Amino acid sequence: MIDLGDEMEATIVRLQLAIIAKPITAPPPVPTTADVEAMFANHYQASPQPVEISYFPPDFILQFDNKKNYDIVLSYQILTDNKYTFSLAPWTHDARCHLEAWKIPVNIDIHGIPPHAFHPKSLSVLLDPYCDIEAYTMDKKSGIRTVEGTARSVSSIPVTGFLSYPQRTGYETVIHTFPVTMQTSLLTIPRRYSSG
Repeated sequence: MIDLGDEMEATIVRLQLAIIAKPITAPPPVPTTADVEAMFANHYQASPQPVEISYFPPDFILQFDNKKNYDIVLSYQILTDNKYTFSLAPWTHDARCHLEAWKIPVNIDIHGIPPHAFHPKSLSVLLDPYCDIEAYTMDKKSGIRTVEGTARSVSSIPVTGFLSYPQRTGYETVIHTFPVTMQTSLLTIPRRYSSG
């Protein structure tokens, strides 16, 4: 999973003044950013102009610098010229994404992580697509890394996986890959490890 970070969070805030333009009649060829720019230049000269147009296939994001211009263009509901027609809607950070609620508390015992990779980054690589890691611990004597988190279901966590890292030497990169196994169970009483 992506850690949004400050820069991405700032972009989400900026995109609150963005409109998603979806092509609804697009004969070949598929419209390009240049086509949308030309539409504004030739057919919407008196309208507020986007400060930026970006492609989010198959849609376009029209970025505005102020709420007034954003509201004016959004009120059109469609943009059209002789070649293309676009429906307009406010951009949202979950536009076209798959939303999934992870509510099931899980406990995952991971076997096979080599000692030099006993690190939180290793857990993220293995589990981020399947689980929100809330706490973890490692038992160096048994070699087991235990994770507590939330997931879609107990069965959504794979039973096997691979942990890989590159090692660059001279003119080559050697990929080290370690097979791991994961045993997942329903977490009934959280232990809430210290995450260390």
